[in-house]
Amino acid sequence: IAHPAGLVAKGLLSSPFPYCDVVTTTTHKTLRGPRGGLIMLGKNFENPYGHKTPKGETKMMSAVLDSAVFPGIQGGPLEHVIAAKAVAFGE
Repeated sequence: IAHPAGLVAKGLLSSPFPYCDVVTTTTHKTLRGPRGGLIMLGKNFENPYGHKTPKGETKMMSAVLDSAVFPGIQGGPLEHVIAAKAVAFGE
């Protein structure tokens, strides 16, 4: 929902969460924040891919996404970018 994200956040467009398990967006288009992205879950659920914890339990989807993004794809957080995103979300 990159381009209409600001309209969804303001309530001018309906939320995609009733229709999607995972929603992605950017922070730099209609949210007017620094360049970045978000991965959001409506509700946490057991992953359908069969990924297991070391104890043999099925991992929740949030844990699968977390381990896929950080530290693999995403490096260390930059505090000034986090602050800029907080300002954008506050607006």
